[in-house]
Amino acid sequence: MTIKLAIAYSLRDPAGAGTAARIIDYMGADTSECPKANRCHVTPSGVMIGGFTEDTINFEFLDETPDPSADAVIVLSRHSATSGRPSLTTHHTGNPTGRTLGGSPYTLAWSAPPLSKTLLLRYREAAEARGLLGEYEVTLEATHHGPTGNRKPLVFIEIGSTPDRWRDPRAQEAMALAVIETLEKGLVECTPAAGFGEPHYPIKFTKIHLETEYCMGHIIPKYALPETTREVVSQAINKTWPTLPKTTFVQKKAAKASIRNRIIQWLQEIGIEVEVL
Repeated sequence: MTIKLAIAYSLRDPAGAGTAARIIDYMGADTSECPKANRCHVTPSGVMIGGFTEDTINFEFLDETPDPSADAVIVLSRHSATSGRPSLTTHHTGNPTGRTLGGSPYTLAWSAPPLSKTLLLRYREAAEARGLLGEYEVTLEATHHGPTGNRKPLVFIEIGSTPDRWRDPRAQEAMALAVIETLEKGLVECTPAAGFGEPHYPIKFTKIHLETEYCMGHIIPKYALPETTREVVSQAINKTWPTLPKTTFVQKKAAKASIRNRIIQWLQEIGIEVEVL
């Protein structure tokens, strides 16, 4: 699948800014101008790369910049976790509950499952080539944090989870090469799906994402399920690009039966096939 992509990052983020510098150097990008951007480059193939002073969770302007004509946006970012676990991740954004970290409550952004799958596959390949797989975990994350208001689909690609990891040149190079390969070779063909359940780092959904024909869009983690509303379930399905999922996966042990059955009922009312794992 060939689409037009743009890249965004925060100038305050060592992982995003460090990786962007590598992409700019590797691809021979020239300085340019992007709406609202504090720093802007364009690659020889026309991919716009915008750096902004805002933190990535507040990137509510990606419809207009760095490239208004782009189909989707890749956001280069750090990942923080109290566990400090070294990780190379991709995820979609949104707030499944009333708790927010950027964006609006009970609001999901547009997901792009083929872009997420392509980035994570190529991230794993680049990490393996650099001997990082025994040190870093390659994984999806559940849908979390902002931005939530863009009409354009976006995927975060991240390095976690501590400042020394954000600045690790090997991890930045792996992220840069994953993005470059995606820009140059296009997206893999896959069947979009959504997921409900599993922890923040969803082992089963990551395996499905990397090893089957499916590609995961929004993943609502088990800790959010008790607060998940019918509207959030609808968004998890209907805010999926470029085609809506026909299948969704629900973890059997993610929540007590009453909560699980309520979510399954809402999914079936939408007309989605439900597979309980």
